[in-house]
Amino acid sequence: MVHQLSLVSSIPHSKYVQTISTLQAMTGLLRPQPISTYTLVTKPTYVFKPKFEPGKVNQIEQYYMKCITTWDDDSGRNLDIAKPIIGADENSIVLVDRLFSGNEEVERTWTLQISDIPIAGKNQVCSAQTIYESTLIHVHARINEEQAPSPPPAEPPVPESKEDIEMKDNEDTTMTKGSSNISNDPDLVGRKDSFLLFLDNLGYGVVNQYWIKGIRFFHGDIVIEIFKIFIRDDSHAAAAQEQQHQKIKLKLLDESNTFQIRTYINIPKSTDIEQISQGSKELLKLQDFLKNLFKLEIPDRMFMDSRVPLKR
Repeated sequence: MVHQLSLVSSIPHSKYVQTISTLQAMTGLLRPQPISTYTLVTKPTYVFKPKFEPGKVNQIEQYYMKCITTWDDDSGRNLDIAKPIIGADENSIVLVDRLFSGNEEVERTWTLQISDIPIAGKNQVCSAQTIYESTLIHVHARINEEQAPSPPPAEPPVPESKEDIEMKDNEDTTMTKGSSNISNDPDLVGRKDSFLLFLDNLGYGVVNQYWIKGIRFFHGDIVIEIFKIFIRDDSHAAAAQEQQHQKIKLKLLDESNTFQIRTYINIPKSTDIEQISQGSKELLKLQDFLKNLFKLEIPDRMFMDSRVPLKR
């Protein structure tokens, strides 16, 4: 568990070289650390529905969980984010290896992450939220139907009203807006990869996926990340290219080639007021130092709320 303080920003592609040069001079890090992460967004399969009673407050909440690993295949290493990615340009095609369709056993390190909603308050100088993480090493393997363990028996489902069904549809639409449709992804649907079975037995189902490519700087205790977000290209032309190369074709989530910037400090304990105060001051100093390059801001806490909405 860590208590994370953060500020965010974004820059157009035209300012990338200037931004990198400034950060290199500021941090003294001429070769920043590369970032290549793949993230699965999962949702609890059985949504808790508390019985609402007058005067009783529900204290049980469920959260979306992120499962994060790395993608470091050849196409990932050759991808130069300093060059703009244009969808119609064949030289800008981004192809990555499939993670869940291989027949060979592959060992990967996964980080399972659940984050609480950031702290509210008018006097907040930065976003502050608690993040819970657990890291595991998983050996991926294909599981046959007869080898797949049976899930534990579940309670009979409660019949859903028309209002519940409409609310569920709206919620799923919100979580997948602007992202690839996993129902069309053969690697996540209809497969028997051992990690997906592990998530299923854990009580989570995949609802989204995305790839991140970027670089990371370090300035004291502050981590500065500059990256672009990719999603799967679901177009018919992309399907033909995937069939030809046996890989997954990606496209930018933001086709304007805008870079996202995230600066953060991790505090070991949320009760350590002195370190939290010192970390906030360091972020404010960085914000002031870089104000002529880009504007670091507090992200909207409602967009960072990973709680599963309760249905009445």
